[in-house]
Amino acid sequence: MGSESAGIGWRQSARWHPARGLAIVLVVAAGCGPRAPQIEFGNRHYSAALRTAANTRSADRLARTKELITRDQAAGLIGPEEHAWYQEIIALGEAGRWADAERRAIQFRRDQHR
Repeated sequence: MGSESAGIGWRQSARWHPARGLAIVLVVAAGCGPRAPQIEFGNRHYSAALRTAANTRSADRLARTKELITRDQAAGLIGPEEHAWYQEIIALGEAGRWADAERRAIQFRRDQHR
């Protein structure tokens, strides 16, 4: 009889509960977004400059950083995936979506530590 009651308890605890489902979805979704490519350590100053431009909401700083990135990408110092991320951050800033640009720059930096 003891084994039957143990089995019943297991089945009851394994029931689907909406809060459990939501928790699982949130955990999975948090780790499934697109990740920035791993870049050369020396290239981290680009994302730092973009974050600063977004944080200060400085269109001038953003434009200077965009020029630097364009120049260095043409010189082969920035890879295509890395450049695409920078372009996305720049576009957000140029659209006045400074908070979104800053979040993307922060995400880019965090992804370098993975």
